[in-house]
Amino acid sequence: MTAVPALSDGDDAAIRARLDAYAAAWSVMTAEALEPHWDVTAEPLYIAAKIDEPMQSWPAVRAYWTHNEGVHDRVSLSFSDIRTHPLTDELAQAALHMAWDIAFRSGASRAIGGSNRVVATLRKRDGDWRLTGWVEAPLAPILYMRRLYEAAVTPGFTDGLNLQGAQ
Repeated sequence: MTAVPALSDGDDAAIRARLDAYAAAWSVMTAEALEPHWDVTAEPLYIAAKIDEPMQSWPAVRAYWTHNEGVHDRVSLSFSDIRTHPLTDELAQAALHMAWDIAFRSGASRAIGGSNRVVATLRKRDGDWRLTGWVEAPLAPILYMRRLYEAAVTPGFTDGLNLQGAQ
Protein backbone atom coordinates (compact mmCIF):
# COMPACT_ATOMS: atom_id res chain seq x y z
CA MET A 1 0.00 0.00 0.00
CA THR A 2 1.37 3.39 -0.98
CA ALA A 3 1.48 5.97 1.79
CA VAL A 4 -0.47 9.16 1.16
CA PRO A 5 1.62 12.24 1.80
CA ALA A 6 0.46 14.66 4.47
CA LEU A 7 -1.58 17.63 3.36
CA SER A 8 0.48 20.66 2.51
CA ASP A 9 0.03 23.72 4.69
CA GLY A 10 -1.68 25.35 1.72
CA ASP A 11 -4.16 22.49 1.29
CA ASP A 12 -4.86 22.38 5.01
CA ALA A 13 -5.51 26.14 5.02
CA ALA A 14 -7.70 25.87 1.91
CA ILE A 15 -9.83 23.14 3.51
CA ARG A 16 -10.24 25.20 6.67
CA ALA A 17 -11.19 28.24 4.59
CA ARG A 18 -13.77 26.18 2.68
CA LEU A 19 -15.28 24.96 5.94
CA ASP A 20 -15.41 28.49 7.36
CA ALA A 21 -17.11 29.73 4.20
CA TYR A 22 -19.59 26.84 4.34
CA ALA A 23 -20.47 27.70 7.96
CA ALA A 24 -21.04 31.32 6.93
CA ALA A 25 -23.22 30.22 3.99
CA TRP A 26 -25.62 28.52 6.40
CA SER A 27 -26.50 31.94 7.84
CA VAL A 28 -27.81 32.93 4.39
CA MET A 29 -30.14 29.90 4.56
CA THR A 30 -30.54 29.19 0.85
CA ALA A 31 -29.58 26.22 -1.28
CA GLU A 32 -27.97 28.69 -3.67
CA ALA A 33 -25.58 29.82 -0.91
CA LEU A 34 -24.70 26.27 0.19
CA GLU A 35 -24.30 24.42 -3.10
CA PRO A 36 -21.17 26.28 -4.35
CA HIS A 37 -19.22 24.71 -1.48
CA TRP A 38 -19.90 21.25 -2.87
CA ASP A 39 -18.45 19.33 -5.82
CA VAL A 40 -21.62 18.88 -7.85
CA THR A 41 -19.83 16.73 -10.43
CA ALA A 42 -20.20 13.74 -8.09
CA GLU A 43 -23.15 12.41 -6.12
CA PRO A 44 -23.08 13.60 -2.50
CA LEU A 45 -23.25 11.68 0.73
CA TYR A 46 -25.00 13.81 3.36
CA ILE A 47 -26.09 12.50 6.74
CA ALA A 48 -27.78 15.19 8.80
CA ALA A 49 -28.30 14.45 12.49
CA LYS A 50 -31.94 15.53 12.37
CA ILE A 51 -33.19 13.20 9.63
CA ASP A 52 -33.25 9.41 9.49
CA GLU A 53 -32.00 8.57 6.03
CA PRO A 54 -28.72 9.43 4.30
CA MET A 55 -29.06 11.71 1.29
CA GLN A 56 -27.17 10.36 -1.72
CA SER A 57 -28.45 12.49 -4.59
CA TRP A 58 -28.52 16.16 -5.45
CA PRO A 59 -32.34 16.30 -5.58
CA ALA A 60 -32.45 14.94 -1.99
CA VAL A 61 -29.81 17.36 -0.67
CA ARG A 62 -31.39 20.33 -2.43
CA ALA A 63 -34.81 19.37 -1.04
CA TYR A 64 -33.33 19.25 2.48
CA TRP A 65 -31.74 22.68 2.07
CA THR A 66 -34.94 24.13 0.56
CA HIS A 67 -37.04 22.71 3.39
CA ASN A 68 -34.74 24.40 5.90
CA GLU A 69 -35.23 27.74 4.11
CA GLY A 70 -38.92 27.64 4.99
CA VAL A 71 -38.50 26.50 8.59
CA HIS A 72 -35.55 28.47 9.99
CA ASP A 73 -35.59 32.15 10.81
CA ARG A 74 -31.88 32.19 11.64
CA VAL A 75 -29.05 29.63 11.61
CA SER A 76 -25.55 29.93 12.97
CA LEU A 77 -22.82 27.30 12.66
CA SER A 78 -19.28 27.44 13.95
CA PHE A 79 -16.57 24.85 13.55
CA SER A 80 -13.67 24.14 15.89
CA ASP A 81 -11.06 21.48 16.59
CA ILE A 82 -10.68 20.84 12.84
CA ARG A 83 -8.40 17.90 12.06
CA THR A 84 -7.60 17.28 8.42
CA HIS A 85 -6.50 13.93 7.02
CA PRO A 86 -5.46 13.14 3.44
CA LEU A 87 -7.03 10.11 1.74
CA THR A 88 -5.42 10.54 -1.69
CA ASP A 89 -3.78 13.43 -3.51
CA GLU A 90 -7.26 14.74 -4.38
CA LEU A 91 -9.38 13.56 -1.44
CA ALA A 92 -9.23 14.54 2.20
CA GLN A 93 -11.36 14.32 5.29
CA ALA A 94 -11.84 16.79 8.09
CA ALA A 95 -13.10 15.80 11.52
CA LEU A 96 -14.49 18.74 13.43
CA HIS A 97 -16.74 19.95 16.18
CA MET A 98 -19.82 21.86 15.00
CA ALA A 99 -21.72 24.18 17.33
CA TRP A 100 -25.12 25.23 15.99
CA ASP A 101 -27.97 27.57 16.87
CA ILE A 102 -31.35 27.64 15.14
CA ALA A 103 -34.35 29.95 15.52
CA PHE A 104 -37.57 28.77 13.90
CA ARG A 105 -39.96 30.84 11.77
CA SER A 106 -43.10 29.31 13.27
CA GLY A 107 -42.35 30.31 16.82
CA ALA A 108 -43.51 26.84 17.85
CA SER A 109 -40.20 26.34 19.63
CA ARG A 110 -37.74 28.71 21.17
CA ALA A 111 -34.36 28.95 19.58
CA ILE A 112 -32.28 25.85 20.21
CA GLY A 113 -28.61 25.04 19.99
CA GLY A 114 -26.30 22.11 20.33
CA SER A 115 -23.19 20.47 19.03
CA ASN A 116 -22.26 17.59 16.79
CA ARG A 117 -19.12 15.95 15.63
CA VAL A 118 -18.77 16.01 11.84
CA VAL A 119 -16.69 14.17 9.28
CA ALA A 120 -16.49 16.08 6.00
CA THR A 121 -15.02 14.63 2.83
CA LEU A 122 -13.56 17.06 0.31
CA ARG A 123 -12.26 16.69 -3.24
CA LYS A 124 -9.62 18.88 -4.82
CA ARG A 125 -10.64 19.76 -8.35
CA ASP A 126 -8.79 22.39 -10.37
CA GLY A 127 -6.93 23.47 -7.24
CA ASP A 128 -10.12 24.08 -5.23
CA TRP A 129 -11.34 21.93 -2.31
CA ARG A 130 -15.09 21.25 -2.28
CA LEU A 131 -17.29 19.04 -0.16
CA THR A 132 -18.41 15.62 -1.39
CA GLY A 133 -19.60 14.19 1.91
CA TRP A 134 -20.94 15.43 5.24
CA VAL A 135 -21.72 13.14 8.19
CA GLU A 136 -23.01 14.59 11.46
CA ALA A 137 -22.41 12.39 14.48
CA PRO A 138 -24.06 13.53 17.71
CA LEU A 139 -22.73 12.17 20.98
CA ALA A 140 -24.43 9.09 22.35
CA PRO A 141 -27.24 10.11 24.73
CA ILE A 142 -25.39 8.89 27.82
CA LEU A 143 -22.32 11.01 26.98
CA TYR A 144 -24.46 14.02 26.08
CA MET A 145 -26.39 13.79 29.35
CA ARG A 146 -23.16 13.44 31.33
CA ARG A 147 -21.82 16.65 29.79
CA LEU A 148 -25.08 18.45 30.62
CA TYR A 149 -24.86 17.34 34.24
CA GLU A 150 -21.17 18.27 34.46
CA ALA A 151 -21.88 21.71 33.00
CA ALA A 152 -24.58 22.30 35.61
CA VAL A 153 -22.20 22.01 38.61
CA THR A 154 -22.11 25.26 40.57
CA PRO A 155 -18.86 27.15 39.93
CA GLY A 156 -16.45 26.65 42.82
CA PHE A 157 -18.17 23.49 44.10
CA THR A 158 -15.13 21.31 43.35
CA ASP A 159 -12.51 23.78 44.55
CA GLY A 160 -10.01 22.02 46.78
CA LEU A 161 -11.10 18.53 45.76
CA ASN A 162 -8.67 16.07 44.22
CA LEU A 163 -10.58 14.98 41.12
CA GLN A 164 -7.58 13.68 39.16
CA GLY A 165 -8.50 10.86 36.87
CA ALA A 166 -12.15 11.89 36.68
CA GLN A 167 -13.30 11.87 33.11
